[in-house]
Amino acid sequence: MRVAIALHKEKEAVYPGPFGHAPRFAIYELGEEARLLEIRPNPYAALEGGDKPEKMRALLQDVDLRVGARFGHHAHPGGFRRLEVGAVSLEEALAQLRASLG
Repeated sequence: MRVAIALHKEKEAVYPGPFGHAPRFAIYELGEEARLLEIRPNPYAALEGGDKPEKMRALLQDVDLRVGARFGHHAHPGGFRRLEVGAVSLEEALAQLRASLG
């Protein structure tokens, strides 16, 4: 399973705002352990409305689950899975993710 975690611009922490406004995403492959695949920039972070939901779906089309502090009002189009973890450290977000998956 691939996971995108919304990242803060300057530190290894979950971006505190809506998922789609995160400046970058940590893309992980989950298996026995969480393996970081890449840090992916979000070129659509500053966009509002319009075709932003479609652009975000395309940007994260290879991701099965999105993890963030919170999700905005365009969170449901496309039916993606999501997990709200709050504005926590990246380590805490991964721990919450592991706990939620059992």
